[in-house]
Amino acid sequence: MSKLLGNPEIKRELERGSFAHAYLITGEPGMGKKTLARLMAQKLTEDAKGLALRDEHPDVLWLAPKEGGRQIPVDEVRAFRQEAYVLPNQSPKKVLIIDRCDCLNDSGQNAILKILEEPPAHVVFLLLASGREAMLPTIRSRCVIWEMQPVEEAEGAAFLEARYPDADRIRTLLKAAGGNLGRAMEYLEGGTLLTYGDLGIRFLGKLCRNKMLEADRMLAGVPKGEFASFLDSFARLCHDFLLYKSGSEQENIVFLESILQIKGFLGRMKLEQLYRMAQLTLSCKNRLRENGNENLVKTCFIAEMGELLR
Repeated sequence: MSKLLGNPEIKRELERGSFAHAYLITGEPGMGKKTLARLMAQKLTEDAKGLALRDEHPDVLWLAPKEGGRQIPVDEVRAFRQEAYVLPNQSPKKVLIIDRCDCLNDSGQNAILKILEEPPAHVVFLLLASGREAMLPTIRSRCVIWEMQPVEEAEGAAFLEARYPDADRIRTLLKAAGGNLGRAMEYLEGGTLLTYGDLGIRFLGKLCRNKMLEADRMLAGVPKGEFASFLDSFARLCHDFLLYKSGSEQENIVFLESILQIKGFLGRMKLEQLYRMAQLTLSCKNRLRENGNENLVKTCFIAEMGELLR
């Protein structure tokens, strides 16, 4: 179980070795759902060679949306369901894993429900979803539900420092990821969170001095396709502004170093303005998702943020 960080209660359950016929494993992307599923599959199949960890075990089958797909077609679910009636090749158990179960519509979920109601004794189902709310109550009632938890800072930082020995500000990025190791690794490999956070601070400085043209030029330098990443960083900045303004413990603030540089600015801002800044950022993120016109959203963001800070 050393490959799974944190989640001590789940680890204890795994060590007991007594398994139910179906599990619903929940948590946002990056929390380790697939890692847990592979470890469970290895244990259930008594796999001494680590085939289940490499997705090579003949008795461990996966179903997931096709690349770029938003749903798992119900026909694929029904075909996958039939695999439950085929005996394992070489193991005491057969493990059927459905990744991103939140991509199943009601028909797909009902197709799974039928087999969960009377499952063959040799099969264990692992359903992976972002949250339990995405699944029908009838499915939830037939599964043991395990919710993945964020890792503690010390354990997560030690893992990341070993994996990225030359990286800077690992604890800051882990904190920004909310203890989500997968997301922290994306931050470390993408390198944009801190860069765009610093850009956001400078951008605010231009707006506060009513230098709209310079602010516009700053954001014009964000590469095409990267404005969503900038908004993600700016949203975290807004979150930190609110924490700082409300007197929250400083260890919860990701961009503390940058905030201390502009504490005079924050001192003049009212909480209501900071809330509106956060809401505007969220609104722009939603607009970008809905219509995809990056330049238009960027122009609106600059104009509306400038108006807010006048």
